[in-house]
Amino acid sequence: MTDIDTTAFFGAVLKIIASTRNHGTEQGGFASGVLEPAARIRTFEKEIGDRRMTSAEASEVLRLLETTLRTKRTPDEEREYYLQYIEKVAGISRASLDVSGW
Repeated sequence: MTDIDTTAFFGAVLKIIASTRNHGTEQGGFASGVLEPAARIRTFEKEIGDRRMTSAEASEVLRLLETTLRTKRTPDEEREYYLQYIEKVAGISRASLDVSGW
């Protein structure tokens, strides 16, 4: 895995979660589908700190992000845009992370 800009990676992921409109109508699933994954991502960020992130950790964070976007019923095109944005700002390749099948 190439060097990932961990600060930019987590910043982009958390920004996407916070700023993406919720198109979902099910309020009961919001806690388990958005709030809990977002909290787990923030925990990952704290645990990783300044050390280099592994591919498995980055993949898990992106899977949690995908959970939040699906819960919010974010359109496919928007999800693709967000993933491209993360790749660009963080220097990450989804092919190397096994998340190409979003």
